[in-house]
Amino acid sequence: MRILISNDDGIEAEGICALYDALSGDAELVVVAPDCQRSASSHGISLHQPLRIRAVDVPGIQEAYATSGTPVDCVKWALSTLHRKTPFDMMLSGINAGANLASDVLYSGTVAAAGEAALQGVPSIAFSAVGPPFDFRQAAVAARRIFQLLNSVELPKETFLNVNFPTTLKSTEHVWTVLGVRKYHDKFAVELDAEGNEVYRYDGEIIDEKGDGTNDIDAVAAGYISITPLQYRFMNEQFYAQMKS
Repeated sequence: MRILISNDDGIEAEGICALYDALSGDAELVVVAPDCQRSASSHGISLHQPLRIRAVDVPGIQEAYATSGTPVDCVKWALSTLHRKTPFDMMLSGINAGANLASDVLYSGTVAAAGEAALQGVPSIAFSAVGPPFDFRQAAVAARRIFQLLNSVELPKETFLNVNFPTTLKSTEHVWTVLGVRKYHDKFAVELDAEGNEVYRYDGEIIDEKGDGTNDIDAVAAGYISITPLQYRFMNEQFYAQMKS
Protein backbone atom coordinates (compact mmCIF):
# COMPACT_ATOMS: atom_id res chain seq x y z
CA MET A 1 0.00 0.00 0.00
CA ARG A 2 1.19 3.50 -0.89
CA ILE A 3 0.01 6.46 1.22
CA LEU A 4 0.35 10.20 0.68
CA ILE A 5 0.69 12.25 3.89
CA SER A 6 0.29 16.02 4.20
CA ASN A 7 -0.82 18.65 6.71
CA ASP A 8 -1.18 22.40 7.22
CA ASP A 9 1.17 22.88 10.19
CA GLY A 10 4.30 22.34 8.11
CA ILE A 11 6.52 19.40 7.26
CA GLU A 12 8.47 19.65 10.54
CA ALA A 13 5.37 19.81 12.77
CA GLU A 14 5.17 17.33 15.63
CA GLY A 15 1.80 16.00 14.53
CA ILE A 16 2.83 14.90 11.04
CA CYS A 17 6.03 13.36 12.41
CA ALA A 18 4.02 11.33 14.92
CA LEU A 19 1.65 10.19 12.18
CA TYR A 20 4.24 8.87 9.75
CA ASP A 21 6.27 7.33 12.59
CA ALA A 22 3.19 5.37 13.68
CA LEU A 23 2.43 4.18 10.14
CA SER A 24 5.96 3.53 8.94
CA GLY A 25 5.63 -0.25 9.23
CA ASP A 26 2.22 -0.48 7.54
CA ALA A 27 2.80 1.00 4.09
CA GLU A 28 5.05 2.90 1.73
CA LEU A 29 4.74 6.52 2.85
CA VAL A 30 5.28 9.64 0.77
CA VAL A 31 5.21 13.01 2.56
CA VAL A 32 4.37 16.22 0.69
CA ALA A 33 3.71 19.11 3.07
CA PRO A 34 4.08 22.91 3.32
CA ASP A 35 7.53 24.21 4.22
CA CYS A 36 6.04 26.30 7.05
CA GLN A 37 2.83 26.98 8.95
CA ARG A 38 -0.22 27.17 6.67
CA SER A 39 -3.09 26.78 9.13
CA ALA A 40 -6.56 28.08 8.21
CA SER A 41 -5.65 28.19 4.52
CA SER A 42 -8.87 26.33 3.70
CA HIS A 43 -9.01 25.17 0.06
CA GLY A 44 -6.71 27.92 -1.19
CA ILE A 45 -4.25 27.30 -4.02
CA SER A 46 -1.28 29.26 -5.31
CA LEU A 47 -2.34 30.94 -8.56
CA HIS A 48 -0.21 34.08 -8.62
CA GLN A 49 3.19 32.74 -7.60
CA PRO A 50 5.23 29.71 -8.62
CA LEU A 51 5.12 26.59 -6.50
CA ARG A 52 8.57 25.68 -5.22
CA ILE A 53 9.27 22.04 -4.42
CA ARG A 54 12.35 20.68 -2.68
CA ALA A 55 13.16 17.14 -1.67
CA VAL A 56 13.90 16.78 2.04
CA ASP A 57 15.45 14.04 4.12
CA VAL A 58 12.93 12.51 6.51
CA PRO A 59 14.16 9.50 8.53
CA GLY A 60 12.30 6.34 7.56
CA ILE A 61 10.53 7.95 4.59
CA GLN A 62 11.63 7.09 1.07
CA GLU A 63 10.16 10.23 -0.52
CA ALA A 64 9.49 13.56 1.19
CA TYR A 65 8.97 17.02 -0.28
CA ALA A 66 8.46 20.48 1.20
CA THR A 67 6.48 22.97 -0.87
CA SER A 68 6.07 26.73 -0.76
CA GLY A 69 2.32 26.36 -1.20
CA THR A 70 -0.86 25.47 0.66
CA PRO A 71 -1.97 22.01 1.78
CA VAL A 72 -4.18 21.75 -1.31
CA ASP A 73 -1.19 22.74 -3.48
CA CYS A 74 0.69 19.83 -1.91
CA VAL A 75 -2.03 17.33 -2.74
CA LYS A 76 -2.61 18.66 -6.25
CA TRP A 77 1.10 18.51 -7.05
CA ALA A 78 1.53 15.05 -5.57
CA LEU A 79 -1.47 13.62 -7.43
CA SER A 80 -0.57 15.27 -10.74
CA THR A 81 3.08 14.16 -10.67
CA LEU A 82 3.93 11.38 -8.20
CA HIS A 83 0.51 9.69 -8.41
CA ARG A 84 0.76 9.32 -12.18
CA LYS A 85 3.98 7.36 -11.84
CA THR A 86 2.90 5.20 -8.91
CA PRO A 87 -0.71 5.70 -7.72
CA PHE A 88 -1.56 6.35 -4.09
CA ASP A 89 -4.02 4.04 -2.36
CA MET A 90 -4.89 6.54 0.36
CA MET A 91 -4.21 10.09 1.53
CA LEU A 92 -3.87 11.04 5.21
CA SER A 93 -3.77 14.61 6.53
CA GLY A 94 -2.54 15.78 9.94
CA ILE A 95 -2.26 15.23 12.79
CA ASN A 96 -3.38 18.85 13.19
CA ALA A 97 -2.49 20.84 16.30
CA GLY A 98 -6.02 21.85 17.19
CA ALA A 99 -9.56 20.61 16.68
CA ASN A 100 -11.38 20.75 13.37
CA LEU A 101 -14.94 20.49 14.56
CA ALA A 102 -18.22 21.78 13.12
CA SER A 103 -17.69 24.90 10.98
CA ASP A 104 -13.90 24.64 11.53
CA VAL A 105 -13.93 22.32 8.50
CA LEU A 106 -14.57 25.38 6.30
CA TYR A 107 -11.34 27.07 7.41
CA SER A 108 -9.06 24.09 7.91
CA GLY A 109 -6.16 23.37 5.58
CA THR A 110 -5.90 19.92 7.16
CA VAL A 111 -9.46 19.06 6.15
CA ALA A 112 -9.05 20.71 2.73
CA ALA A 113 -6.04 18.53 1.90
CA ALA A 114 -8.10 15.39 2.54
CA GLY A 115 -11.04 16.90 0.67
CA GLU A 116 -8.92 17.60 -2.41
CA ALA A 117 -7.70 14.01 -2.48
CA ALA A 118 -11.30 12.78 -2.25
CA LEU A 119 -12.33 15.03 -5.13
CA GLN A 120 -9.61 13.38 -7.19
CA GLY A 121 -10.73 9.87 -6.31
CA VAL A 122 -8.21 9.00 -3.59
CA PRO A 123 -9.72 7.81 -0.27
CA SER A 124 -8.66 10.17 2.50
CA ILE A 125 -8.81 10.89 6.23
CA ALA A 126 -8.08 14.13 8.09
CA PHE A 127 -6.77 13.77 11.67
CA SER A 128 -6.89 16.56 14.27
CA ALA A 129 -6.08 16.67 17.98
CA VAL A 130 -7.98 18.82 20.45
CA GLY A 131 -5.76 20.99 22.63
CA PRO A 132 -3.51 22.37 23.89
CA PRO A 133 -2.00 20.35 25.41
CA PHE A 134 -1.41 17.92 22.53
CA ASP A 135 -0.52 14.28 23.04
CA PHE A 136 0.50 13.47 19.47
CA ARG A 137 1.97 10.09 20.38
CA GLN A 138 -1.33 8.91 21.82
CA ALA A 139 -3.24 10.43 18.91
CA ALA A 140 -0.94 8.74 16.37
CA VAL A 141 -1.49 5.32 17.96
CA ALA A 142 -5.24 5.91 17.71
CA ALA A 143 -4.87 7.19 14.13
CA ARG A 144 -3.05 4.00 13.15
CA ARG A 145 -5.81 1.88 14.66
CA ILE A 146 -8.49 3.87 12.82
CA PHE A 147 -6.53 3.64 9.57
CA GLN A 148 -6.30 -0.14 9.92
CA LEU A 149 -10.00 -0.35 10.77
CA LEU A 150 -11.17 1.78 7.85
CA ASN A 151 -8.63 0.60 5.30
CA SER A 152 -11.03 -2.04 4.03
CA VAL A 153 -14.07 0.27 4.03
CA GLU A 154 -15.07 1.54 0.59
CA LEU A 155 -16.00 5.19 0.91
CA PRO A 156 -18.71 6.63 -1.35
CA LYS A 157 -17.54 8.80 -4.23
CA GLU A 158 -15.94 12.11 -3.09
CA THR A 159 -16.55 11.25 0.58
CA PHE A 160 -13.73 11.64 3.11
CA LEU A 161 -13.45 11.31 6.88
CA ASN A 162 -12.76 13.95 9.49
CA VAL A 163 -11.36 12.50 12.72
CA ASN A 164 -10.88 14.45 15.96
CA PHE A 165 -9.06 13.16 19.04
CA PRO A 166 -10.00 14.55 22.47
CA THR A 167 -7.31 16.07 24.68
CA THR A 168 -7.41 13.03 26.93
CA LEU A 169 -8.66 9.76 25.53
CA LYS A 170 -10.99 8.37 28.19
CA SER A 171 -11.62 5.47 25.85
CA THR A 172 -10.16 4.09 22.63
CA GLU A 173 -13.75 3.93 21.42
CA HIS A 174 -14.72 6.02 18.43
CA VAL A 175 -18.19 7.26 17.51
CA TRP A 176 -19.63 8.25 14.15
CA THR A 177 -20.89 11.81 14.33
CA VAL A 178 -22.55 14.63 12.44
CA LEU A 179 -21.09 18.13 12.34
CA GLY A 180 -21.95 20.29 15.31
CA VAL A 181 -22.64 24.01 15.29
CA ARG A 182 -19.68 26.25 16.13
CA LYS A 183 -19.67 30.01 15.76
CA TYR A 184 -17.12 32.68 16.58
CA HIS A 185 -17.50 35.98 18.38
CA ASP A 186 -15.01 37.88 16.24
CA LYS A 187 -12.52 40.14 17.99
CA PHE A 188 -9.31 41.79 16.82
CA ALA A 189 -6.55 42.86 19.18
CA VAL A 190 -4.64 46.01 18.23
CA GLU A 191 -0.83 45.71 18.13
CA LEU A 192 2.13 47.63 16.77
CA ASP A 193 4.44 46.10 14.18
CA ALA A 194 8.23 46.52 14.04
CA GLU A 195 7.84 49.88 12.25
CA GLY A 196 5.33 51.15 14.79
CA ASN A 197 2.33 50.76 12.54
CA GLU A 198 -1.01 49.72 14.03
CA VAL A 199 -2.01 46.17 13.05
CA TYR A 200 -4.80 43.82 14.05
CA ARG A 201 -4.51 40.24 15.29
CA TYR A 202 -7.52 37.92 15.27
CA ASP A 203 -8.63 36.91 18.76
CA GLY A 204 -12.05 35.33 18.24
CA GLU A 205 -14.01 33.52 20.93
CA ILE A 206 -15.48 30.07 20.20
CA ILE A 207 -19.20 29.62 20.79
CA ASP A 208 -20.43 26.02 20.59
CA GLU A 209 -24.10 25.09 20.55
CA LYS A 210 -25.06 22.20 22.79
CA GLY A 211 -26.20 19.21 20.74
CA ASP A 212 -28.05 15.98 21.43
CA GLY A 213 -24.84 13.98 21.84
CA THR A 214 -24.57 12.86 18.21
CA ASN A 215 -22.30 15.61 16.91
CA ASP A 216 -18.51 15.88 16.82
CA ILE A 217 -18.30 18.61 19.48
CA ASP A 218 -20.27 16.53 22.00
CA ALA A 219 -18.26 13.39 21.23
CA VAL A 220 -14.81 14.85 21.93
CA ALA A 221 -16.15 16.70 24.98
CA ALA A 222 -17.19 13.28 26.34
CA GLY A 223 -13.71 11.89 25.66
CA TYR A 224 -14.48 9.93 22.50
CA ILE A 225 -12.82 9.99 19.09
CA SER A 226 -15.23 11.48 16.57
CA ILE A 227 -15.38 10.35 12.95
CA THR A 228 -17.48 12.48 10.62
CA PRO A 229 -18.00 11.63 6.94
CA LEU A 230 -17.74 14.77 4.82
CA GLN A 231 -18.53 15.68 1.22
CA TYR A 232 -18.22 18.93 -0.70
CA ARG A 233 -21.89 19.55 -1.45
CA PHE A 234 -22.78 23.14 -0.59
CA MET A 235 -25.94 23.46 -2.65
CA ASN A 236 -29.22 23.91 -0.78
CA GLU A 237 -31.33 21.53 -2.85
CA GLN A 238 -34.50 22.10 -0.82
CA PHE A 239 -34.41 25.87 -1.37
CA TYR A 240 -33.50 25.37 -5.02
CA ALA A 241 -36.57 23.16 -5.52
CA GLN A 242 -38.73 25.66 -3.65
CA MET A 243 -37.64 28.61 -5.78
CA LYS A 244 -37.79 26.67 -9.04
CA SER A 245 -41.39 25.67 -8.33
